Amino acid sequence: MYTILRKWLGLCPNASNSQQEKFILKEPAAITRLRNNFISKPSWYYSMSIAATWAGVGSLMVGIQMAQNYGILPFILWAFGNTMACIVFGIFAPMIPKVREVFRSKPMQYVVGLMCVFQVWLNLNGIHHIFRDTPMTGTFGLVLAYATAAFFIFLLFKNGMIRSVLTDNASWAAVYGVAFLLTVAAIIHSHGNMNALPLGLEPASMSHGARLCILLIPGPFLYPYFFKILDYNDENDIGAKKINIRKSFIIGGLLFGAYLTFTFLLAWTHFNPALNIIKAVLIFIIATSTVSSFLYSIYIIFGRKLGLAVNVTLVALWQFLIPMGVLGVWTLMASIRIYIVIGGILFAIAWHLIKRKKKPEAPNA
Repeated sequence: MYTILRKWLGLCPNASNSQQEKFILKEPAAITRLRNNFISKPSWYYSMSIAATWAGVGSLMVGIQMAQNYGILPFILWAFGNTMACIVFGIFAPMIPKVREVFRSKPMQYVVGLMCVFQVWLNLNGIHHIFRDTPMTGTFGLVLAYATAAFFIFLLFKNGMIRSVLTDNASWAAVYGVAFLLTVAAIIHSHGNMNALPLGLEPASMSHGARLCILLIPGPFLYPYFFKILDYNDENDIGAKKINIRKSFIIGGLLFGAYLTFTFLLAWTHFNPALNIIKAVLIFIIATSTVSSFLYSIYIIFGRKLGLAVNVTLVALWQFLIPMGVLGVWTLMASIRIYIVIGGILFAIAWHLIKRKKKPEAPNA
């Protein structure tokens, strides 16, 4: 049983072809169909994975707080930045010369790798905390966070790309289903006694929304998983069809924008203990896709062996470091990432121009 489990997780790279073929026969037919569907028509799967990866654990609560505390217009600015972030990356990242090489360089990898670690910590912390306000208690959330991290660390150890895409597709479909259920139930529970949301025309509120919009847009350039999607679309070892990857990022951004409509509607409503449990389940599902993408990103950056060590270590240290101000440090890092991205893009363009200038002209015939 242990050997079969290891093969299913992709941890037996030395298995013979006959052994692999024998294993494939044991794979459930539904999984085989799903895998084959992705190989022949990967565009939708990429889009769902892009939306799922971009949605962090705090997206639901931050969106609700934006609408309630700052107003409708600042929320729209924040939502616009969130929606456009993946679209901007999808349009410009394949277009800008040398940008992949710059963001895969050693100095940039160390910066991005550190951010990936913080992303995992934040999402594990979100899973832990969201259940504290429910009868299931924070202890349940703690155990669930550890179990989620352990599951994805080993699931993504080998063949992480296809496994990440397929699990993201399933989790993000579940997000829409649970979000719809929660929104309808919360509206019914509110009995017309909805929260009064301000318009948010005050300069301070509008400035806050605009600032967040600007800070959000460059964010995907520091997501190794998104660059991996570009590379995977260019060349992969499972024969997945090459598609117009820009279209997938555009659809992914719009899918995330559609999810934010549920966030906006929930800002008007009230919750009871039962709805808090549904909300906790929804946030957990959102967090799992983000945790999986950044655990896999660490494998992308550091390789399988060192990446495994980094992932195991970060999970082991998580509870010790979160109380030491990790959230505050991440807020600072999120504020400066726009400078990192702009600097990286400008360096990539300059590198391309210098290299093109130095290229010798072809001799005249």
